[in-house]
Amino acid sequence: MIFDPILHIKYIFIFSIFFILSIIICHYHKIKHLYLRVLTFLAFLIFILNPQIDKRNAQHHKDIVIVVSDMTQSIIETRKAKEVETIRKDLSSQLKEIGNIEQINIKLNNNRKIEQYKAKEIETSLFKEVNNVINGLNIERLSGIIIITDGQIHDLHNYNKLLSKTPIHYILVGNKNEKDRILKTTNIPKYAVLGKKYEISVHITDNIEKKDLKTDFYLNEQLFDTKYLSPNKSYKIALPKLSIGKNILEIRTEETNIEISKLNNYQIHEIEGIQDKLKVMLISGEPNMGLRNLRNILNSDPNIELLHFTILRPPTKRDLTPVKELSLIPFPTQELFAADISKFNLIIFDQYGLQGILPPKYLDNISKFVVSGGALLDIVGKKHLTKDSLINSPIKQILPTIPLENLSNKSFKPELTKVGKRHPITNKLKDNYKEKPWGEWTNYTRSQLTSGKVLLNYENDPLLVVDNVGKGRVVQMLSSDSWIWQKSLDNKGPLIEFMRNIIQWLLKNPKLDEDFISLNKENDLIKIKLNSISSGDIYAEIVTPSKEFLKFKLKDTGNGIFEGEFKSPERGKFQMIWQDKTKYFIINDVNNKEVEEITSTDYKIKSYVEKNNSFTKNFNILWNDQSTPKVLRIYNNQILSGKNWIGVIEKNVPKISENSKQKLFNWYTIFMFLVFLIFISWYKEGRN
Repeated sequence: MIFDPILHIKYIFIFSIFFILSIIICHYHKIKHLYLRVLTFLAFLIFILNPQIDKRNAQHHKDIVIVVSDMTQSIIETRKAKEVETIRKDLSSQLKEIGNIEQINIKLNNNRKIEQYKAKEIETSLFKEVNNVINGLNIERLSGIIIITDGQIHDLHNYNKLLSKTPIHYILVGNKNEKDRILKTTNIPKYAVLGKKYEISVHITDNIEKKDLKTDFYLNEQLFDTKYLSPNKSYKIALPKLSIGKNILEIRTEETNIEISKLNNYQIHEIEGIQDKLKVMLISGEPNMGLRNLRNILNSDPNIELLHFTILRPPTKRDLTPVKELSLIPFPTQELFAADISKFNLIIFDQYGLQGILPPKYLDNISKFVVSGGALLDIVGKKHLTKDSLINSPIKQILPTIPLENLSNKSFKPELTKVGKRHPITNKLKDNYKEKPWGEWTNYTRSQLTSGKVLLNYENDPLLVVDNVGKGRVVQMLSSDSWIWQKSLDNKGPLIEFMRNIIQWLLKNPKLDEDFISLNKENDLIKIKLNSISSGDIYAEIVTPSKEFLKFKLKDTGNGIFEGEFKSPERGKFQMIWQDKTKYFIINDVNNKEVEEITSTDYKIKSYVEKNNSFTKNFNILWNDQSTPKVLRIYNNQILSGKNWIGVIEKNVPKISENSKQKLFNWYTIFMFLVFLIFISWYKEGRN
């Protein structure tokens, strides 16, 4: 009972003293019916003090217990999911028997996490999920958190210190001494400059045996090295020569039958091979209108280093040119075409004719340079029909056409062939010229095709021919008039894109290859685009990392690009088979911590407790020993658990936190009773 006085307490005190004194005086003078005055005073005092009953609401919220089930990849891979689910069901039954408990179940799942958060890492983000749940709760109701896991938790740093007074029980599944062998790699470049030397670090963690382990290294399906590595030591391994574009590096160490998982005995990485500086040598026979355009296009690419020679005068020529007007730098034929030719990526002959500067021996070196992996662009001029033509040199063996002793001088418009409409060099050239046709050229050399593919022609005469020769590439342009597309006001055309595509194809840019694959992954849906010069839909087969076979269709879009899609939750090396071709690609868009360490352990939790013991005293770790621990009510956090039992704190949070007040008397009745007493007192004393 509490009081809510109508007057201040000091006035009530003064009034009470005054009344007690008056009663004493009345008693001294022996006034009759004094009890009526006392009763009147008490009724008036009760009315002023205003007594009330303080009532607490008897209804309480249910206590909350969060149960976290770790169903991430490390659990699934080591076949512990059934054990986790059995413990969860036992705990759920016990919590229901205790009563007055609301259970919240959290199921950790890597695939769902990636879809929700667009994560770049696969890991057990336990406390991130717990924090998301408690953000919407009254934390005063939280009675305990029970986590069923293998101990491979990667976000203990996300532990919320607001939980420091809530018991957190880790029930570890699996065995304490599980055997496993883990292959780890570091310093693997995502991009590698071709020609530069790289070393990667390899470390094999092994708690099985101490013998040297056979480890194989593959690059693009080819075994390039085998090492016998001692476990628990780090090694530096040199990477072999990479190719431009995507390179698939695979590392495998030997397996045993007693390790808990063989998934982490293997590593796969994709390394993008890039050219630091592409060296291009341009040799022009004589000044011409297209030369400046060609130089500008080459110089506009920061990755291209251009070396240009224009041969105006053969060494045997005799004329009256003053010596001071002659070049003081002799043409370095020996250095370029004998010693240093392999340092170049591309050689361009622009309307070049044999003038005795390059003897047959050096021209033969150019042919060998192309066959061994180099590239040649031959832009044909008028000399192609003379005895000075490159066709009369060792270069002939790598050129894809033979001249027909006929030069056409009539204006014409180059046309895309059926192959040209689909080839990556030319399949998009008409995109910017859909409404306006290409401009006209004025001459070309009629030639007969001997090898390669014709991308541009006019009346069945080839104008642009591409060919693969050995490991190298050759392009021959049978007209020197492409510059008109850039200089003429009325005869515009896509010259810059045209020449850039030719040069990039010769320099082996993978995006311009006929079988280049581009990928776009959205959750489990993998979309594929394929470059191909074939026509009609393509039916392909995918072999997943787990050796599952999936069939799907690549739809022909009509311009040499085929589009298709398939679904797979897997990550790793995929194999795509279509027609008579096979291509490998990697889907590895996240860093998978789940397979790095996969054994059950209490080490990570204990390490975190040691470093943060000021606010982790509520942590309790126990291994699941065949039977699920008993869940008991506890009333403080002094003792969280015992032998085969764990505790959840009784909270009893009221639904209404404020006290409710109820008046003890009906004040209308008290007031009437007070008036009645005053009247009776006056009546009795008046008669006396």
